[in-house]
Amino acid sequence: MNYVIIGNSAAGVKCAETIREVDRQGNITIITDEAYHAYSKCLLPDYLSGDRDEDTIRIRNLDFYSQNRITTYFGVKAQKINPAQKIVALENGKTIPYDKLLIATGSRSFIPPIPGIEGENIFGLRNLDDAKKILQALPGVRRAVVIGGGFVGLEAAYALYSRGVELTVVEKLPQILPSQFDAKAAKILEKDMLCEGIRIITGNGIKEIINPGIWQKMFGKKGKGVRLEDGETLKCELIIVATGTKANTELVQGTAIKVNRGIVVDEFMQTDEPDIYAAGDVVETIDAVTGQRKLTPIWPNAVVQGRIAGLNMAGIQKPYTALVGMQNAVEFREIPAIAAGLTEAGEGLEEIVIENQAQNKYKKLVMKDNRLVGMILVGDIRQAGVYNTLIKNKIDISRNKEFLFKEDFNFGYFLA
Repeated sequence: MNYVIIGNSAAGVKCAETIREVDRQGNITIITDEAYHAYSKCLLPDYLSGDRDEDTIRIRNLDFYSQNRITTYFGVKAQKINPAQKIVALENGKTIPYDKLLIATGSRSFIPPIPGIEGENIFGLRNLDDAKKILQALPGVRRAVVIGGGFVGLEAAYALYSRGVELTVVEKLPQILPSQFDAKAAKILEKDMLCEGIRIITGNGIKEIINPGIWQKMFGKKGKGVRLEDGETLKCELIIVATGTKANTELVQGTAIKVNRGIVVDEFMQTDEPDIYAAGDVVETIDAVTGQRKLTPIWPNAVVQGRIAGLNMAGIQKPYTALVGMQNAVEFREIPAIAAGLTEAGEGLEEIVIENQAQNKYKKLVMKDNRLVGMILVGDIRQAGVYNTLIKNKIDISRNKEFLFKEDFNFGYFLA
């Protein structure tokens, strides 16, 4: 059996590992356009800050591929797949035959159509090459602007700030972390970053990027920067674009595989084409809370999807159990925070909140029909695991609702 995996991150590596567990004889091939051993993209901000190097962001030992008898094509792009002939065509002209194929091509930074965004020293932060380019540009950089106040933007800002760069984060929406936290939680985290010295501008987008030639004409001196929608101009030598991601679905164009915002898969992670599976940031799956199909570009979900795909590719039929689509944890300076599921009250939803502004603590639980469907924890995240399990397993909390915020709340309450 020839297993071919396109992608060498969370889903791809887990898939290969799983196949080898259950099929000791099959041939496994991993193809990736990146030139590196598998690494954690979650740790790129740490690499950017200098807290980690290439060795310490690696997710498997150096002998992982040889120990598992995995053939690798690193730094080579898979250009096309031919489901009828069951081959993958590489950019170097080579073709790789497969019996079972996994597409785990991930996602890339979404670059918004802002005038001037093609200029120099403007980068996304989605892979190791991005981080290396940013570091190469750092000498001579005094000020940087991060476009986007989501997780990637804030983590990039904090990493560069720790290297002595003056940072401004510009978020078009009224709050930072708009996709994960509500306004109160975001305000606590924003205050924490402001205390560190990072400037944050919300409710104001980027109108244009002013590259050096235009800056010289405008101000009569060298420089570059951005102009905000309200007309304010910020001088900077480096710009990080962190305005979301886009799934890398181009490889399946021209096939029968259905694509919405990501590749559509069934409960066995299989696409519309026989023997072709997909997992990770590139796929749409069913969210455990909303029941809706959506992209879930977070590392833990990609790992689970990779394992399920691997089992099914190896002939062990196992369905994917829907996971909570949004589950993110942060700790930029001193305040840890985590959010999962639905975080804003709506029709049919009930929420309970406790907060202690002096201690920067805020907890919010969102419920529907006596089931927990969402949470925000700021300042104290010790019970995140318990709440997340209640959300994922849709456990009836009606008998224990009054105890949810007790400091010793745990699964023991459900056994009483």
